[in-house]
Amino acid sequence: MARRETANGVAYDPAELDRVERRFWREIWDSVPAEAAREHGIETREMGQVQATLAGDLALLGMMNLILGAPEELAAGGDGLARAAAWARERGVASYVPVTPGLAGSEPTERWLREQAFQPGYTWMKFVRDAHEARFKAPGGVEVVEVERPDQEPFGMIAAAGFGMPAWASVFFANLPGRDGWRCYVGRIDGRPQACAAILIDGDLAEFGIAATLEGGRGRGSQLALLHRRIEDAAAAGCRTLFVETGAREQGRPAFSYRNILLAGFEEAFLRPNWQLPID
Repeated sequence: MARRETANGVAYDPAELDRVERRFWREIWDSVPAEAAREHGIETREMGQVQATLAGDLALLGMMNLILGAPEELAAGGDGLARAAAWARERGVASYVPVTPGLAGSEPTERWLREQAFQPGYTWMKFVRDAHEARFKAPGGVEVVEVERPDQEPFGMIAAAGFGMPAWASVFFANLPGRDGWRCYVGRIDGRPQACAAILIDGDLAEFGIAATLEGGRGRGSQLALLHRRIEDAAAAGCRTLFVETGAREQGRPAFSYRNILLAGFEEAFLRPNWQLPID
């Protein structure tokens, strides 16, 4: 796959970003304890080059039910997308199928999704950044703590609550601290944990994610402080390309994450459509 560049010359390989993203979600699912996975219908399946991560008890939440790798699978002539979509439909899960534009299988994937009555969902924007030092000041009043083991800080609880998910959904994130390649952080304000964020380091790539804030930490600079720390740590770990994704700017939708990401020196790389499986 030919590398691309942002408007300001940051090079990236979209296929490599997609590969790391599949690892990111696979490891989140793998970290869930077996009993919780059975109780809440949390399953992962690989079908050819397609990876499906479904959560039955969050059936209508597209961001937590993903079918990834569809363009690569269709480009290779496989039927993994059809099998994954059938599995999601059987489970009654309104899964998202994100489609990275410009790959060999992107247009056939979107054509197939339209034919199968998938509907356009909320589009995401992918951002990239090289590992130059943070050129913004970390906000004062936020203490950033790296979480190295699950019992150290309420990382999973902050993520679930900040994303507006039920309390049990903390199982997706609680056991990520200490896993190979993962760096997890909590932002404290007045000594109280109010925000969280993580990076997954894969070679010289770092995916930023799981950035969530509790009500008491909003408007206090928590996520900018967490971005500052993660940029520094990713650079120190030898990463050359940092990337992150958030919802595209649309009228009527909050854009705080979008603004913070740009302030942190990330550049817009490409819009990534999400196609959602309708569930009756």
